[in-house]
Amino acid sequence: MISRLLRQAVVLGLSAVILKAIFPFGQVLFKLGNSEFGAPLYMVVLYIFIFLIATEVVIYLLKALVRALKNDVLISNHDFAADNDTSPSSATGDCNKIVLSRNQFDEAAILLVKTMSAVTAGLLNEARRHLVNLRKIIGNDAIIDILMLKIYKGEKNFDKMEQLSQKLMENEDIQLVGMKAALEAQLEKKEFTEALKTVNQAFEVRQDLYWVIGSAFLLRAKNNDWLGALEVLDAGIEKKLMPTQKSSRLRAVALYELAKQSKADKDKTKFFKFITQALQEDNKLISAALDLAEFYVKYDKQTRKAEKVLSAIWTENPCYETAKAYLALFPKDTKAEKIQRMEKLALSNVKCPSLNNLILAELYTDAKKFAKAKTECRLFLLKNPATEKISALLTELGKKAQKSHKKADNIFTSLKQKFTTADNENTDFAKDFQWVCANCGHTAEIWQPICPECGEIGRAYWHLYVDKDSSTAEEI
Repeated sequence: MISRLLRQAVVLGLSAVILKAIFPFGQVLFKLGNSEFGAPLYMVVLYIFIFLIATEVVIYLLKALVRALKNDVLISNHDFAADNDTSPSSATGDCNKIVLSRNQFDEAAILLVKTMSAVTAGLLNEARRHLVNLRKIIGNDAIIDILMLKIYKGEKNFDKMEQLSQKLMENEDIQLVGMKAALEAQLEKKEFTEALKTVNQAFEVRQDLYWVIGSAFLLRAKNNDWLGALEVLDAGIEKKLMPTQKSSRLRAVALYELAKQSKADKDKTKFFKFITQALQEDNKLISAALDLAEFYVKYDKQTRKAEKVLSAIWTENPCYETAKAYLALFPKDTKAEKIQRMEKLALSNVKCPSLNNLILAELYTDAKKFAKAKTECRLFLLKNPATEKISALLTELGKKAQKSHKKADNIFTSLKQKFTTADNENTDFAKDFQWVCANCGHTAEIWQPICPECGEIGRAYWHLYVDKDSSTAEEI
C-alpha cells in the first residue's frame, strides 16, 4: 500500500507542478446550490491526492478487521455448530489433520508448554498428567510421542526411549527425531555398535546437521575407523557446520591416527603423507612432530629436517619431550655443548619459561655446575611448587653441599620436611608434567586422541604443573 501511495504522490505532485507552471491563474469552479466556489487548478489535484490517501487507509483498516474476525472462527475447512467444540478430528477430512476450535487450540498450546516446562524442571509425574490431558484434545499425534521421549530421557528409561524412537523412525517426517533419540539412548547404554549403525543411517539421510556430523565422527573414531571419520568431517566442513579451528583440530587428529596405522603397516609413503598433512592442519600437535622427526632420522638420515621440525614445534608448543628429542639428535655433544644448545633453545621458548629452568637445572647438575643448577631450581620455585624432578635435583644438590661442608639454605630445609621415606621416593610431590583434557581435566601420562573420560577428541594439552593451564587451550 505504501509503495502505491508513493507512486500516486509522485504522479500527482508532478501534475500539480506542471499545471501551476502552465496555468498559474487557472481555477476550477464548483457550484453548490446557488453558491459558486473557485479553487486553483493545482490545489484540486492535491485534494484528489488527499482523498485517495484517506480511501486507502479506510480500505486497509477494513481488511485488517476482516482478518481479525477470521482468526476468531473455527480452525477448520468445515462448518461446525456453536455447541460442537469437542470434536477431535474431521470425519470426512484428512485423517492426519487435527481439527480444533480456537478454545481447544489455546488449551492444547498451554498444556504443551506446561509439559515441556515440567520436563525441564524434572517434574516428570506432572509432565505425564499434562500429557494425558493433551492427548484427550489432540489424540495420538506425533507430538505426544516426542514429548514421551523427553519424559523417558528424564527418567533415564533408555530402553523405552529406544523402543519409542524406532516408532518415530518409521514416520518419514520425523525420522531424524527418532534417529537422534535412538542414538542418545544407545550411547547412554554404551551400545556403541548399535549407535554407530544408527548414526551411519542418519548420515545417509542428512549430511547438513551438526549432531549427525559430530556423532558420526566420534563413533567412527572410537571404532578406529579414522578414514570413515575423515569422510564425515569433510562433509561437515563442506557444509560449513564447524568452526575452522575445531575442524582443523579434528582433521589433524584423524590424519595423525591414519599415519600411525600406516606406520604399523610399514607403509612409509602413506605415513609421511598423513603425518605432514596432520601438522599442516595443526602445527601444535606435539606427538605428530616427534614421530615425524624420528622418521627423518631413522629412515632418511636427515638430522637437519628433524631439527627443523622439533624447533618449529618447540616454538609453537614447547614440552619436555621435545627438548629431550632435540638434544638427542646430537649424541656426540659434550655436556657443555648440550647446555649451550639448550640455552639457545630456551631463548625461543617464551610460552613456558619454567620448562627452561627445569631442563637447564638437570643439565647443569649432570655437568656438575651446582651453583647454576641451584639458581635454575630457585627460578622454577618462584612460579611453581616443588615437583618430583625439582625435589630430586634439590636433594642431590643438598647432598653435594653437605659433602663440601656448606650450610644448606632454606630451600633444602623446607623440602626436607616434605620427605616421608628414608630413601626419598618423593611420593608427596606433584607430577612435573602430564597430558590434561581441556574439556574435563582428565590427566594421562601420554597423549591420547580420545579422552577416555569425556570422549572429546584432540583436546589433550601438555601441562607443566601451573605454568600452563586449560585457559590457553582451544575452548571450542
